[in-house]
Amino acid sequence: MRDYEELLRRVLRLVGEERREEIEGEVERRMMEDPRLTRLGALYVVAGELGVFERLEKGLSSVPLAKLVGGLGSVNIEARVIGLVKARREPPTIYLRLGDATGVVDAVAWGGAVSRLEELKVSVGGALYVKGAYTRERADGSVEVHLGEQAEFSEAGPGLPPFESFFRDLPDVLEARGIIDFKALLLGLADERSVSVKGEAVGVRDVLLGWRGVKAELSLWREQVSVVDEASVGRVAYVAGARWSAGGTLSTTSRTSIQLAGEEDREPLLVKVERGLNQSAVFLCFTNMGLERVYSEELKPGQLISVKRLRYARVGRSWALMPLEYEPLEGEAEIRPKFMKIGDLRVGMVDACVKGELASVSPATRIGTKRGEADFVSFWLRDGSASIYCKAWGEGVKMVKGLGEGEKVSLLFVRVVSNPWGEREVYIGEDSLVLPAGDSP
Repeated sequence: MRDYEELLRRVLRLVGEERREEIEGEVERRMMEDPRLTRLGALYVVAGELGVFERLEKGLSSVPLAKLVGGLGSVNIEARVIGLVKARREPPTIYLRLGDATGVVDAVAWGGAVSRLEELKVSVGGALYVKGAYTRERADGSVEVHLGEQAEFSEAGPGLPPFESFFRDLPDVLEARGIIDFKALLLGLADERSVSVKGEAVGVRDVLLGWRGVKAELSLWREQVSVVDEASVGRVAYVAGARWSAGGTLSTTSRTSIQLAGEEDREPLLVKVERGLNQSAVFLCFTNMGLERVYSEELKPGQLISVKRLRYARVGRSWALMPLEYEPLEGEAEIRPKFMKIGDLRVGMVDACVKGELASVSPATRIGTKRGEADFVSFWLRDGSASIYCKAWGEGVKMVKGLGEGEKVSLLFVRVVSNPWGEREVYIGEDSLVLPAGDSP
């Protein structure tokens, strides 16, 4: 029986677990037709008719990705392509992100391997069998697969994990560090800006991503700027090979691949306009998902609306929700503000909302920064789950002045960053709000 289970496991790895019932039913049928057949023998007959043994023979010669080490001269691998980028340089180069049931690795194809991959029409989501690859160990200790002149390619069997399984939800990769693969809803785009890198003007565009009420920014660099546009807003993005910096900034690299899927089905968002904020046409609003800064020249405090279509846009240095299609609602709705626990805050979050008790409030002072002198004040915020160090800068200092230790406050629309020691900190900027306990919300 053990031999039967082992063979069945190997067969299902190639043809797909969803065919288990079909194959076992066919085994039973063959045994009834020929009583001389054992269960193992019947499975061999079924597997042979499915062409499994040819694929098993090939699969036995491949190395699981998690077992790859640097310095291998000729290895065969079988993997799902979860990311693919053709570099804009000469000679032609293709960067791939490959995954199997054991792990994920980066790969680079050059020379004749590039044309052979293109002839095979390899694309993101496809299953690839590689014969004759070699490996190198990178400076950070990770393994990189090289696909050179000797590499041969064919389509792999169906036993690999599905494409979507390689991508974690956005909240699950916060503070993960290094290179990550994740999925998130694309909520909004900022205007493209230019930064100087070693004297070269480089295009950068920030996008707002979200998942289950958690928001984070992703900075698109160079050629990645053109990967998304206004039509991409509202769609699910599968991002392979993005990078977290030490300070908690999420950005693309030359190898990052972004695959857009369809729009996520969402229920209309219930929005109650609470009051206006300092910026023109920007309101503090309660929603059934949490607290939001909402930008609209049509809304007024006290209104209740159902938003069917929306997007986020940069207003100042923060993001604001823009209702694109909505309808007013009559009557009252009890929408209570939702806050995160301090213990659930993660580096990389933007527009987070927390509340707690002040402790160890420092005197306001002026300190030197790269942009000149700025007002500064710091304090600890604690609740039942944890404590976190908070820093207020510039206009944010005015909101903290006058508050004493032991007071309960709400911090709205703050960022969670990392200090040089890798510890979480809250950044309170000019678009944040610090409200004493007696104030709304």
